[in-house]
Amino acid sequence: MAENLDPEMGSQEQTSTTTTAQDTSTQTATAPAPAAPAQETFSWKSKLGEDLSKAPLLQSYDDSVEGLKKAVSTHVNLEKMLGHEKVPLPKGPKDTEGQAVFNKALGVPDQPKGYNLPDVTLPEGMGDGAFDKDTFQQVVHKHHLTPAQAAGLWKDYTEMSGNMYSSTVKNFENQMDQNINQLRKEWGDAYAANVELGDMSIKKLSDSKEMEDWLTATLAKNPYGMKYAAKVGNTFAENKVGEFQYKRFAMTAEEAKNEVARIKSDPAHPYSSEKATEADHQAAVDHVNRLIAISMGKKLG
Repeated sequence: MAENLDPEMGSQEQTSTTTTAQDTSTQTATAPAPAAPAQETFSWKSKLGEDLSKAPLLQSYDDSVEGLKKAVSTHVNLEKMLGHEKVPLPKGPKDTEGQAVFNKALGVPDQPKGYNLPDVTLPEGMGDGAFDKDTFQQVVHKHHLTPAQAAGLWKDYTEMSGNMYSSTVKNFENQMDQNINQLRKEWGDAYAANVELGDMSIKKLSDSKEMEDWLTATLAKNPYGMKYAAKVGNTFAENKVGEFQYKRFAMTAEEAKNEVARIKSDPAHPYSSEKATEADHQAAVDHVNRLIAISMGKKLG
């Protein structure tokens, strides 16, 4: 191939090539970048139509992806719920048949004993009759409670009552401690003897163990009660009961006559007993004379 020996021709070709490269570079630098496509705003309510999108139910959901998810989730859960067995509600208190159907669907037993509630573990000393389970089951059955509701209420009720009893016992013990400390200071060395006298008087005057327990609990609430019991016991201990024995208030003539007969027929009575002291015998004689006067209709001053 022949070489181009013309210097001018080579210079022109070089100049043309350089100019073309410069024009291309200028065009490349100044060309604008293509615009990004506009992103469409998400709106699911706009696809529903005007009437449906303005429904009150849909106003609680946002017009966003999250709002759509919540709306669909609610619908799915509703479909699941509607798929369950449907039970009509009773029309009122007199709808016994409807109530029976409703109870059966809820699992309410036909009879109160069907609850099968557990026995109660009672606090020590509370007594076996503190909770009447049969009566409780009748009450919850009357109000149509389910077995789970009845069991929960029974548990809470018994625990609450047991705790109240334990708290009462604890308060009583604290009060007793205060009373004992007060009387120990007041009675000193005679404390034990006075307490024993008080217990003796309560036992002697009580008709039953229940009465004895009640008197003990009542009098022990206050130091005054404990002092009173001790004084009564001391009266027995010093044989001063005779001072009160023959003092009675209103009595009919017939009652007085019967009392005279009873005393005279009792060989152990101080009126007839040879073992009676002179003071007791004289007190008995005076008492009989007073009864005789009453039986004869006489008014005593």
